[in-house]
Amino acid sequence: MKENILFSVAGVVLGFFIGFFIANTGENQPVSTMARGSSSARPLDPAQAGAPLPPGHPNLSDGSSNAAVSSAQAQAAMDAADRNSQDFPAQMKAAATFYQLESFDKAELYLTRALALKPNDPDALTGMGHTKYDRGDFIGAATYYEKLLAQRPGDADLLADLGSTYARRQPPNYDRAIAEYRKALEINPKHEQSLARLADVSLSKGDKATAKAAIDKLAAINPSSSVLSTLRSNLNSR
Repeated sequence: MKENILFSVAGVVLGFFIGFFIANTGENQPVSTMARGSSSARPLDPAQAGAPLPPGHPNLSDGSSNAAVSSAQAQAAMDAADRNSQDFPAQMKAAATFYQLESFDKAELYLTRALALKPNDPDALTGMGHTKYDRGDFIGAATYYEKLLAQRPGDADLLADLGSTYARRQPPNYDRAIAEYRKALEINPKHEQSLARLADVSLSKGDKATAKAAIDKLAAINPSSSVLSTLRSNLNSR
């Protein structure tokens, strides 16, 4: 539980999806006004459930969330994206739907299509970074966070998430993680996620002094932080 709280992505995970759709799909708008091309991945006909999937279609029986398979919302988003492979908003909507259902392999497939259409789109880059992070592909996530940081070098959340890709990979690179957390804190000295992660990673390195200083700063900023008790317990047990 401690790791899930400390090392989930620093920003509001679904914020990039929500913001994208507020800007691009109103209640009465079509999924996209872009030109629609022929799809290389045909939609799945429910009558074909026992037959092989069409080329390029997400695998529906790969051990991911069953909710994604049964959800009418997911099916509709998937069908729209498959029928319109050149429709960027449709790919993003399918990715958002599957991400919310924690079907990260399918989210990644549609984000890959979206990035093929708009390689530098910040929403798609953020989505792919978070999706790879949540799949445990921390090296892959770092690649997309670095692309975003080239666009937004002063984003403390991104720096914290980049740092955590180094803390969580195997073997971990704690020094690089700490360097990224410190960059985030230079931008925002009150960045709670960076302070909490700095404390935790410093404890992993055996640096109790740095960990205590980070914990004390976090407590001063937010005495009700949900991770303080765990961090203090870990500090006292070392």
